[in-house]
Amino acid sequence: GVGPGASTESLLSAVASALHTSSAPITGQNSAAVEKNPGIWLNTSQPLCKAFVVTDDDIRKQEERVQQVRKKLEEALMADILSRTSDS
Repeated sequence: GVGPGASTESLLSAVASALHTSSAPITGQNSAAVEKNPGIWLNTSQPLCKAFVVTDDDIRKQEERVQQVRKKLEEALMADILSRTSDS
């Protein structure tokens, strides 16, 4: 996060708000002046974070992580089901 009084919580809130209130892309702040602009909180079109780019490789890596977590969840649920059936 960037800007006066920036915190992890305020950044998360700003990103979530931007995702839910607009279909415009989220790019972050492109100006270094954001650090010294006390009125930056008035412009909610972009969250108070440094500018960033999400690449196809970033998306692919995230998809792989999701698949790995889903597999672990499936294994845990199956182990739980087997444990419950052997107990009864």
